[in-house]
Amino acid sequence: MKNIAVLLLVLVLSSCSTTLNNNQTRKIASVNDNLNEVCYDMMAGQHIVAGSVCVSNDSENLYVRYSTIDQWLLDEAHLFVGQSLDDMPQTKKGNPKIGKFPYNSEQLNVTYTELTVPLSSLGGPACNTDLFVVAHASISKQNEDGSMQQETSWSKGDVFNERGSWAMYSTYQLSCNENTSGPQVGSCETAFAKGDTTLIDFELTNSRWGWLVTSLLPGEYSYPIYAGAGQNDITKGTHVGNLSVKYDGSSLTVTYNMFSGFVLNETHLYASGNEPTSIAPGLYGNIHELEQVSSDTYSLSGFSGEPLYIIAHAVSCELQQ
Repeated sequence: MKNIAVLLLVLVLSSCSTTLNNNQTRKIASVNDNLNEVCYDMMAGQHIVAGSVCVSNDSENLYVRYSTIDQWLLDEAHLFVGQSLDDMPQTKKGNPKIGKFPYNSEQLNVTYTELTVPLSSLGGPACNTDLFVVAHASISKQNEDGSMQQETSWSKGDVFNERGSWAMYSTYQLSCNENTSGPQVGSCETAFAKGDTTLIDFELTNSRWGWLVTSLLPGEYSYPIYAGAGQNDITKGTHVGNLSVKYDGSSLTVTYNMFSGFVLNETHLYASGNEPTSIAPGLYGNIHELEQVSSDTYSLSGFSGEPLYIIAHAVSCELQQ
């Protein structure tokens, strides 16, 4: 029997006086009109990174964004948010009853989806409030032999129960402290979205690491962004974010989404029906000079349905507290 693919992120929503267990993971974001995102690896089968689950908020809403990589697809997404885990639909053993969650998105077959929860529906939580959010999704992918693989998947965090189910949750805290100086930028690295072909295999270079996407057809895709992955060895690099690509045949939208703790100082994008002829990012035709941003988007048009070549380069910097 195929394993049922499940993704569950739990973020804790309680009052400021809530005491967290020592093994809980707390992430901080600011409540203002600029989204501050915290991302967690989407773990499939306990050991496979199948994408990411990112949580953010502004002054009105909480956003939970699912994004897959490596040909994994989202089939369903379900979300519960409450001020106590006691209010979460659950079994007698404390495991979530995902089918009874209030926010749902089904029959997706996509690499990206987002669910939105109005903060007003939570009673308008104040600054420094811990949020309990449970987000579930089903994921699948087609193997090379044509068979379908389905895996249980959860946002990486803390487990509900030490015995039995390996379902995990994370903790997200709202903060309105505008006087905090914030983290400082540490070291910066060259980063590339990991496409299907290396720059070396495409014969653009004999030595430089990096990847490109070849023959991109209309659709929605997600690719991991790695920094410092010399010799195209991702074990030597750092997974710093994901690249979201949407192509409808005439227009193209490409978004760099960085994980918490990493920012962008530059992005360079090659997007054309013609094969690239240079590895120099300055010649890619699309350049953004940035200042420590967590996301960056290119919106291009004028295509005629042709398959595209994509090279997504960036300068990624690590934040230090």
